[in-house]
Amino acid sequence: MKTNLLFLLYILLSSIFIQAQNPDINKIEKLLKEGKSLSIINYLKDFEKNTNDENLALIFYYKAKAYANENQMDKALNYLLKAQKKYSILKNENKVYELKLEIAEIYSSFNHVKNEAPKLFNEYIAFANRTKNDSMMAIGLYKKAIHLLINDSISKARSYYFKALSHNIKTNDKNTLVNIYNGLAVIYNEKLNLPDSAIYYLSKNLLLNKNADRVNELCKNYVNLAASFTHKKNYIKAIEYLEEAEKLPITEHVKRLKNLILLFKSKNFEKIGDYKTAYELLSEYAQNESEYNQEDIDNKLSEFHVYFQTQEKSLENENLKSQNKILEKTQKIDKLILIILLGFIVTTIVIAFLWVKNLKKKNTINEQQIELQKEKMNSILKEQELQNIDIMLESQEKERVKLANELHDNLGSMLATLRLNFQNLKRQKGDLEEQESKLYEKTDELIEEAYQKVRNLAHYKNLGVIGNEGLVPAVKSMADKMSILNLLDINVIPFGLKERLDNQLEVGIFRMIQELCTNIIKHAKASQVNIYITQHNHTDINIIIEDNGFGFEVNKLNSNTGMGLKNIEKKVEQMGGSFTIDSILGKGTTIIIDLPL
Repeated sequence: MKTNLLFLLYILLSSIFIQAQNPDINKIEKLLKEGKSLSIINYLKDFEKNTNDENLALIFYYKAKAYANENQMDKALNYLLKAQKKYSILKNENKVYELKLEIAEIYSSFNHVKNEAPKLFNEYIAFANRTKNDSMMAIGLYKKAIHLLINDSISKARSYYFKALSHNIKTNDKNTLVNIYNGLAVIYNEKLNLPDSAIYYLSKNLLLNKNADRVNELCKNYVNLAASFTHKKNYIKAIEYLEEAEKLPITEHVKRLKNLILLFKSKNFEKIGDYKTAYELLSEYAQNESEYNQEDIDNKLSEFHVYFQTQEKSLENENLKSQNKILEKTQKIDKLILIILLGFIVTTIVIAFLWVKNLKKKNTINEQQIELQKEKMNSILKEQELQNIDIMLESQEKERVKLANELHDNLGSMLATLRLNFQNLKRQKGDLEEQESKLYEKTDELIEEAYQKVRNLAHYKNLGVIGNEGLVPAVKSMADKMSILNLLDINVIPFGLKERLDNQLEVGIFRMIQELCTNIIKHAKASQVNIYITQHNHTDINIIIEDNGFGFEVNKLNSNTGMGLKNIEKKVEQMGGSFTIDSILGKGTTIIIDLPL
């Protein structure tokens, strides 16, 4: 009985000890919200002795966030890389790529490494695409858009926000959607000076935040709307939104945010000429700012005091450790002999493994050569099929135009002449009996009806292959015909196209997309093509065609090898639009066309 009690006591004490080795995540999150980063670093220091990889990964991640809040980005980056390594050992791919995204965001903020950021963004997006994770894809695309926006690539940034939006539609992730709308609002407000478009997206966010009862986000939403109306010089409306923000019971960064609202209100009152109110608000802002700064200084001093006390204790512990190291060195010599023996065994195993791997590689090469022959055959067949499609479409249009011209020029003119002669005959006939008069009138009506039908048929001569279907169905039909099972997948993703466009514009866009897809099949060797067709606010239409093919160097594109692309670019310029090519060797090509409606 006594033995059983001792055993139970041992288990209880062991469980308490294990729990003590794990950090309290709720406590860390609370300290983060309060801005007490040094306290987090102190708190987590003892937990780094933990040998559990999962706990260590979490500890390193929170230390990185704490150092980032202290603006010590070199240390933040170091701990993010440590956390990534631990998640790699745990084979947690999602976490590894999430941390890559955070590392990319840090790189974006430093001039000497910002060129490394796109590579990490692209790796994250490729992983999301490989795992078919639309939520991750939307996050990766909008964060790359932020990077492009910071570097003043406005057109590309807007394109990536729209791509993110198309993936987010499939997930219904409200948090990501709010971030995408905020990004688009910044582009239209601050970069393109189109505050109405910014208000359009901020109003969408307003509805999302109200429905989700997110008070803190709603407050920022009101402030951003106020900024847009200030851009429009509608200062009264801006003040109304700031007063709405002021009423909200926010819980994060309360004092700082409330004081910023006072500053913005002061500027808007100044604009409408109410200098007294503007001065009073500005005075209140200045007084509050002084108090907050002093409060921040006091908190930091208190936190530093605790931090340095902990450091002193740490130094005492280091002295004891140095004495133990002398004993450890003697033990290391014995371990070294054991390591040498183990190294010999491992080397033998590695050599055997490489020999087996080499045999497998030879078999793989043979299989790849067979696959290449199959791909060549499929490519030839596909090219022939595309030529047949072009010939069929061209002959259909020629026949339609020929028939329309025949109707208009020959039969139409004959009916018109017949009608004139008949009317002349009717006038010369003089007084007719009632029955004969009705017969003349009926015949005249039939001739008129036949003439109008021929005339209407002739007007269809310019409708082309998409006259009855419309742009999107025609492009989807073309994509189905061009796709090859297990070799080429062409996806069409429309957004905002609710009404038919002008027929000539639809035919022009269809021909451009058809030509670009033909180029991809002939030259890019791609396995996936995405066609995004987006209509924005009835003012413009955006077409994005991206593939994962070989890519090419845009600067080396000459008039002979790129004749098709040059012709499309000229056609777009004639239509008053813009044509952009973004291609990376080995990664693929993205072509962006913006056309006014």
